[in-house]
Amino acid sequence: MDNTGAVGTPLVVVGTDGSDHGDRSVARAAATAARSGARLRIVHAIRMPMALPGFEPVDPGEEVLAAASEEVARASAAALARHPGLTVEGRVGFGLPADALLEAAEGATLLVVGSRGGGGFADLLLGSVSRSLTARTPCPLLVVRGGSGVPSAAGEPAVSGADVLVGIQGEDDGPAVRAAFEAARQWGLPVHAVHAWSWPGYAGIAGPTDADMRAVRQVHEASLEEALEPARAVFPEVEVHAESVLGDAAGTLIEASRTGALVVVGVRHRRGPLRHWVGHIAVTALEHAHCPVLVVPLS
Repeated sequence: MDNTGAVGTPLVVVGTDGSDHGDRSVARAAATAARSGARLRIVHAIRMPMALPGFEPVDPGEEVLAAASEEVARASAAALARHPGLTVEGRVGFGLPADALLEAAEGATLLVVGSRGGGGFADLLLGSVSRSLTARTPCPLLVVRGGSGVPSAAGEPAVSGADVLVGIQGEDDGPAVRAAFEAARQWGLPVHAVHAWSWPGYAGIAGPTDADMRAVRQVHEASLEEALEPARAVFPEVEVHAESVLGDAAGTLIEASRTGALVVVGVRHRRGPLRHWVGHIAVTALEHAHCPVLVVPLS
C-alpha cells in the first residue's frame, strides 16, 4: 500500500516485523498519525550480512522480498482498517534494523517501535542496537512497551493511564518538556512533571538541618517551575502537577510510571567514541517503565 501524502505533511514512521509487539506498535503509530493529521510510513527491515571487501552484496532473494512486502501490506491494511482516511506508505528496508529505521525516519516527526520483536526488530531494545537507535534518532522515538498504550480491537483509546509523565533535570530539558505537553494536549491528559534530586554535599555527622533541607528543596522547586514555565505559556490549557522529590531520579520515574499513560525522557546526542552512549535514566525507562516511553533528542 503506497498512499503518499502531500509534501510538508507530518510523518510518523513505525517498524514492524509481524510479531504481536510489531502489530501493537503499528496500531499505536496509526492512532497517533490519525489524531495529529500525519501520514504513516510502515517499515520492515530485511537483515543483510555485512559486505566483505572483494565480495558482491548478498541478494536477499525473491522469497524473502515477497514475504517482507506481504508483511508491510498486511500491516498497512490493518492501519487503514482502523483509520480509513489515513495516508499510509509501506517500505522494505535493508540492513540492521536501527539503520533501516533511521534512514526511513529522515524528516519524520515521530519514530515508533516495539519493546520486543520476533524478526528484523528482535533485539531492538537489547544492547548496542537499542542504544544506537536511541542515541541517534533524529526525532522523538516512541517505544511501545507490551500491550500498554495501544488501541484495543474494539477501538478503545490508544492511551491508558492518568497522565503524561516527564522527568526533568534542568532547563536544558526544554524539548522533552514541550513534547510532554504536546502529547498531553493531544490525548486530553494532565502533565506530571517530576524532578528528583539528592543532597548536594557533606553536612557533618549530624547531617543537614531542617533549615538546610528546606533551602535546598526550595532551590529545586524553583528550578522545576523555571523549566516548566515556557511550556505552560504555550499550552495554558494543559493541567500540570509538578513534583520535586528527594530521591533517585531513575527509580522515582519508574515508580511514577505505574499510573502513567506515557513517560517522556530527554537524551543528549554525543559524537565520537561515545556516540552510542545513552544516559542511565533513559536506559532505565526503556527497560523498566510500566507504560510507553517517548525519547526526545535534546541536542
